[in-house]
Amino acid sequence: MENFSDKQTRKFDVIIVGCSVAGLTLANALSKRKIDYVVLESHNNLPPPLSGNALTLLPNGLRILSQLGVLEDIKAASQSISSHSTWLANGCLLKTVNMMQLPSSRHGYDSTVIARWDLIQILYNSLVGDRRRVAFDKRAVQFEQSPSEVKVKCADGSSFAGDVVVGADGIHSVTRRKALWNQDLSRALVSIQNGPPRFTSEYSGIYGISNPIPDLHPGQAHRTYGNGFSFIVNVGKRGRVYWLLSIKTSETHQYPRLSRYTQDQTSIDKHVRPFLDTHISGTILFKDLYYNSKTCLHVRLEELLCDKWVSGNIVCIGDSVHKMTPNLAQGANCAVESAASLANCLVCILDKRQGLVFSDKCEREAILQSWEASRQNRMRFFYTCSWILARCESFCGILFKGLGLYIGSFHGEQVISYMSDIDGRTEYVNFLPEPPRVSKIGQKLEHGNLYYLNYLFVKMAFALLDSSLRLWQFFSHKKDS
Repeated sequence: MENFSDKQTRKFDVIIVGCSVAGLTLANALSKRKIDYVVLESHNNLPPPLSGNALTLLPNGLRILSQLGVLEDIKAASQSISSHSTWLANGCLLKTVNMMQLPSSRHGYDSTVIARWDLIQILYNSLVGDRRRVAFDKRAVQFEQSPSEVKVKCADGSSFAGDVVVGADGIHSVTRRKALWNQDLSRALVSIQNGPPRFTSEYSGIYGISNPIPDLHPGQAHRTYGNGFSFIVNVGKRGRVYWLLSIKTSETHQYPRLSRYTQDQTSIDKHVRPFLDTHISGTILFKDLYYNSKTCLHVRLEELLCDKWVSGNIVCIGDSVHKMTPNLAQGANCAVESAASLANCLVCILDKRQGLVFSDKCEREAILQSWEASRQNRMRFFYTCSWILARCESFCGILFKGLGLYIGSFHGEQVISYMSDIDGRTEYVNFLPEPPRVSKIGQKLEHGNLYYLNYLFVKMAFALLDSSLRLWQFFSHKKDS
């Protein structure tokens, strides 16, 4: 990284693999603290418009992005979600939630929908004076650790040396595969095959972007529950419609047998045909979206929660170690949280170093492992909730169908607020000023005692489900070991 730093002021070098939401969030945080870094991106440019789909940004992610100074740019490019409606496939409305009246709104952050490529561009543009640190067409292929440094070799023959390598390169992470799992690949594969499923795909997803449609207005969010499928629809800026059809597959696919779907239009047409007459609102059918789409993509919806995020001085964050289905809408927010918490950890390491040569390698690794344990505990909660919601919304058996109908009909606002609220467990960048908690002007958030009893019920229910799932995993692991 000598090309990217001043040797007189260099104290700590971080190599970030992947120009992702997680990677660029970390880069922005390090930039605020004047820590040297480089971002290695395998592609030759940023994602172009209409590539990928939309992201939902919730208060727990927006607070961090506000600290990084990009909130106003996000507001200009995104659409606040004003209402959230839940439907059955026949057009029956279960419940509509006024998103502006949620308790989480007391922090002053609306839930927003933004195109992924817009958020990436905003995070990249905010690296004023540091964009030269983002190196494109640098595909990482090899990782080497020594007591004094970590080295990343790229496919073009170049190499970069630093103190810490951070893999933010997504679900198909090279960093995770070659740096975390490759150290004991046989043990990793045995654990994956014999233990409770950790890297699997039970659902496929067809993402699409459609032109504006009458009766679908900016700020609306719609969900449809169905037998073996579900829809998530968000109406963004200027009426552009972002949608996802999630389909339960006939079998569970497990790593490493996770082949990719063909993007042939005929193949996609075949997969969506059974769902064309499904309601995504009271008056709009899915075929109204599909035949008006500008782009669509067929992908696997992987689920992954890694046991190992740290190996020596190599760390993974974001989808590379915690990947959920989109039902909870926390994927991008959790990536932002992980990046912020890792930035705090790296600053802690740097402060201990105090400008001198960091000789205690064990102490540095201990700090990283402590961070790993803390983040895993937080992500286990979100992963479990997402796992449950995906199966509730696709009516995966009697229990999940009943729970889905119950939540969708009676507890929608409590679930949304509980999952997106800012509390003592929510990460933030602790070396930057925390934004003031300002409620929206002129808005009173008044809820009766029944509302808060329901909120407490939802909190207890998810805690019970989380405990039950962890017990099932524990006994399944003991049985198979």
